Amino acid sequence: MKIRMRFLCAAVALFVLAGCGDNRNQNNDKQDMAMNSELKPFDVQKEFTDNGFSFFTKNLILCCGDSTESNAMTIGWGGIGNYLGHDRPAVTVYVAPARYTYEFMERYPRFTVMEFEDPMVWMFMGENSGRDFKGNDAGIEAQKDKKAAALGLHIAYTEHGTPYYKEAKTVIECETMTSWHQTEKDFRNDTPKKWYDGFEAGVHTVYIGEVLGAWKK
Repeated sequence: MKIRMRFLCAAVALFVLAGCGDNRNQNNDKQDMAMNSELKPFDVQKEFTDNGFSFFTKNLILCCGDSTESNAMTIGWGGIGNYLGHDRPAVTVYVAPARYTYEFMERYPRFTVMEFEDPMVWMFMGENSGRDFKGNDAGIEAQKDKKAAALGLHIAYTEHGTPYYKEAKTVIECETMTSWHQTEKDFRNDTPKKWYDGFEAGVHTVYIGEVLGAWKK
């Protein structure tokens, strides 16, 4: 009888623990859904209200990769408008070849541009390179994007599998249509010549991405 009672108690305890685990998972799922639900889709051609001439001065975050790996960096300049037709919204970004994100932009077809309320995000992303940043190696998410994990950002993916961070205020997903590697021979006046004088990361590569989707809080 004592053995049977002990077995019964152990079974009940396991059942309760399993139930708690399910509840925790459900709560986490609900939290993730709540964070995602704050980002609402919008039409960039009809509902984009930012000044296109100053939008990229907000220290935006550029992220590229897939569900196996990704990297992000702070960008201080770019362009938004259209390309190859008025009905084809486009975003232009520039990445220097020495940046770790450059490798991702060359390998993966899509990228996201994000705006954050917290200045710590763009400050940290701009000061640390994902190539040599150690961070905290605990957990799968940390291995995918150590800088994001260090900031406590939560990685999510669009229907195309493009990574973004749930904490972003604005997310614009793009698919690269064309790119070209600038050289000093492309410079037409003194502005880029002076800007790149002494810039060790190399002349930026230009990426023009077709907007696939956009979300904002």
